[in-house]
Order: sequence, then structure tokens, then C-alpha cells
Amino acid sequence: MSDAFQLAHAFTARWEGGLSDHPSDPGGLTNHGVSLRWVQDLARQAREECRRLLRSCDGCGERATPQCGWYSLDLDTDGDVDADDIRACTKAQAAALFKTHFWDKLNCKALSLPLAVTLYDGAVNMGPARAVRQLQQAMNVTGEAQLDHYSPIAEDGIMGPRTLELAEALAAAHLDFYAARLSLRLRETFYRDLAARRPSMKVFLAGWRNRARSLAQYLAELERGAA
Repeated sequence: MSDAFQLAHAFTARWEGGLSDHPSDPGGLTNHGVSLRWVQDLARQAREECRRLLRSCDGCGERATPQCGWYSLDLDTDGDVDADDIRACTKAQAAALFKTHFWDKLNCKALSLPLAVTLYDGAVNMGPARAVRQLQQAMNVTGEAQLDHYSPIAEDGIMGPRTLELAEALAAAHLDFYAARLSLRLRETFYRDLAARRPSMKVFLAGWRNRARSLAQYLAELERGAA
């Protein structure tokens, strides 16, 4: 695994604890940040993709290999994806799943370190589309205010080429840490709004805000190290 991913996951892993099943958590049973709802959604998507490609498990060369999207979710290797897989999930398996489905899919390796760390942790905590939209919004605000040549990007939750180009421009102008911190302020606003809209989620608000503030401190440490 890359050094950048290791730095990003080192922070995220601090906040993704062991086995839990909080009644207010829509993800249900969760272990090291891997929730039952998430892995079952991924398993369903993997099955649908195979059907779309007119493939079946019988005779498939990728069956029971790491290349099989469904098999990689059968964490206890008993032939199904259920709560037992969450209970069996190890820290290493959680890290591997997060790298595949968040770090790699969002092309975090193409981002400068502060943007990659911020996006990755947000994707794990809130879902990838929302995390990307917050980063896009933060980069738009930063670019409009501080870049000499700037064209706004769509805040669509998709890590497309225009988003990566703006991220590169901000990094070249040494504005990437600034944009990352602004994204964290947007994240805190989202947390407060979510708790206001859904009172059952208020139980998580203090922890969410502490996580965002801790990430801001982690970014400051990375910035001092870069300097």
C-alpha cells in the first residue's frame, strides 16, 4: 500500500472502532468502520454487475479469487455475506476494503496529500459522493478567491478530470491545505444540519465534530512536516 494511503488510513483508523451495533446507526452492525449495510450493498452491486455481463459463478475464472468483487466481501469465507462477516472483519480487511472502494475509486492517489487525506476520511465517514461534493465546493471557493486563472467545477460528487485539474492547480499554488481545511468546515456544517434534521443522530454529533477537528490538527501536523 502507498505511503499516502497509509498516512490517510492511520488517521481514519483511529476513529473507526471495534464491533458496535448502535440502534441509531443506519449502517447496522459495524466493525472497524465496515458496516453490514455497506458490505451487503456492495455484494448486491457485484452480483448485478455479473448479471449485466452475463456471467455466472459456475465456470467463472475469477470465482473465489481477489478479483471477484463478491468474494472479497465474504470475509469469513463461508459462502455468504452476512453479520458473521462483520464480526469476523479484521483491521487489515477493513483497510483493504476502504482502499479499494474509497481511496482507489476516488483516485485519491492523484491528489495532493491534504486533499487526499480529507477526501478519504470523509468518504469513509459520510459516503463518497458527499465527501467529493464538499471538497469540490471548498476548492471552488478557494480557487475563485485566490487563483489568478480559475474556472468553476461542477459540485456533482464525481471525481472527474476537471476536479483533478483544479486540485492540481491549488496544490501548485500551495492552497491545498487551505482548501482541505475549508472542506472540514463544510463537513462540520453538514453534521450540525444532519443532527437538526434527524434528532436520532444527535447522539453522534459530538464524536463527528471531534473527528473533524482532530483531522484539522492532523493536517496541521502534515503541513509542518511538509514545510
